Amino acid sequence: MSIISKSNNGWELHTVSNGSLSCENSKLDSNDIDIVEKKILPEYGERMKKEHVFVSWDNWSGVFIMALPGLHTDNSDKLIKELFERLRDNS
Repeated sequence: MSIISKSNNGWELHTVSNGSLSCENSKLDSNDIDIVEKKILPEYGERMKKEHVFVSWDNWSGVFIMALPGLHTDNSDKLIKELFERLRDNS
């Protein structure tokens, strides 16, 4: 995994081992998933469903946003980059 970009509020854009993008914030815990979803789902929810992009949490990455393994595309990577920019600028 390699970091592409970092923000001052903890969000990072990564390339993961399969080449897809992941947006992560290790400062957040599982209780913050709802807060993140409230910020992005009204605007991006339909695209997220279409591109198989989801929000989750683990103890390594904190809250993360990525496409389901095996289902990432250029469009899902573009969406994840947009989500990173939105969260970076508005968290």
